[in-house]
Amino acid sequence: MIKVPHFNLKSKIMFILGCYVLGILGMGYISYNHLQTTEEKTELLELAYDLNNLILEARRYEKNFFLYYKEEALQENKRYLAQAVDTEKILRIKCSKLKMVPRLMEFEAELTAYKTSIEELSQNKLIHNPENNEMVERLREQGKKLTELSEELVDFERLQIHGILKLLKAQLVAWSAMAIMLGVLLPWMMIFKIFHPLTIIKGATEDIAHGRFNSIEVINTRDEMQQVMEAFNAMVRELERRQDQLVQSKKLSSIGTLTAGVAHQLNNPLNNISTSCQIASAELESGDTVLINRMLKNIDQETLRARDVVKGLLEFSRVQEFSLRPWQLADVVRRAVRLVQSQVPSDIHIRVEIDEDLVVPMDNQRMQEVFLNLIINASQAIKGGGLITITAERDATGHEIVIEVKDTGEGISEEIQGRLFDPFYTTKEEGQGTGLGLSVVYGIIQKHEGNITVKSSPGQGASFFITLPLACKIIP
Repeated sequence: MIKVPHFNLKSKIMFILGCYVLGILGMGYISYNHLQTTEEKTELLELAYDLNNLILEARRYEKNFFLYYKEEALQENKRYLAQAVDTEKILRIKCSKLKMVPRLMEFEAELTAYKTSIEELSQNKLIHNPENNEMVERLREQGKKLTELSEELVDFERLQIHGILKLLKAQLVAWSAMAIMLGVLLPWMMIFKIFHPLTIIKGATEDIAHGRFNSIEVINTRDEMQQVMEAFNAMVRELERRQDQLVQSKKLSSIGTLTAGVAHQLNNPLNNISTSCQIASAELESGDTVLINRMLKNIDQETLRARDVVKGLLEFSRVQEFSLRPWQLADVVRRAVRLVQSQVPSDIHIRVEIDEDLVVPMDNQRMQEVFLNLIINASQAIKGGGLITITAERDATGHEIVIEVKDTGEGISEEIQGRLFDPFYTTKEEGQGTGLGLSVVYGIIQKHEGNITVKSSPGQGASFFITLPLACKIIP
């Protein structure tokens, strides 16, 4: 199988430019040859005109001779005929390989016959002799034929020049059309090969700047642009992997923050278990089975309570692949609230108002991370007590769910809102935040094919709106 060579972008551009330059040179060369031929033909036409004029002058003196029978007229006739012979020789030399040669040979033969007749007439002065009358008639016929042949030579060269000029016009139109076509084709090739892929890459980089890591369709150009697009897709895959690492690192950071709160949540059930054990041990000797049984049930309940706390933390911290499954939204939100409850000041209340029957395709673990970050941010924005409300409802079309996380905090200025979801952007004091929380939230929502926006005014709290599709491809 013959392997077709692949040329790089530079070679393709140089090839196109080379064809363009060679085309122009070829057009110039052909046009120059035609112009040179036209110049030669013009010179031949001038000689043909001269030859025709010389024949006409010789004929004029021939007629004068027959009118006045003056020897001077005959001598002038011979002189013009001699010049005609010289001109015909020059003309024959210049067009030795042209189509004009057969006509020149015929003209030369007729000119020789005419000269011979003139010589005979010059030698025989008896013009009124009947034999001379026949010779005169023959001379006039030869002169007429000679004039016609000289005019044919002029007409022939004139037609030749007109033909070349017509050809030049046609070539000029063809060359111009070809130049315009190449002038259009070259920019189109440049647009298709370079600017179109660059436009695609530019749009994809803008998506990346907004947290959307979308691969691009690779155009099969078989040159550097295809390699750039393939490298771009490799970069997108690497960014997605790094984003997942970023989410995990943020999650680990959140786990570190939650550890103290989890320890506090575990402390109450453990204390209750310890107290119940002591009471049950003390009552063993008295044999109060009712009290002992109540203490054992209390121990069981507190154990389950502690297990739920630890289970929630373990589920949150576990690394797993992104997976969409139907989940009860209210249950996911409550789990996030339980995890973060200990980090929220006691004078800030969290209210969840979500229909229990509302089921949404989502990644449970990652959506917990979303609500956890939003609740922590909302609690940090509230000074001196307040309320965080989480609600959800279907949109007007019924195809999406709109989740609102609303706080009664200080609000967010308009100039800051545009940068809230940028990585490493934070309004907190140095050392108080990494600026990754809302960036991670944005990335998770985008991965769910959803959207997140913020609406706020300074001093009037803030509302974060999360829009998620209710119908999407379930990834088990």
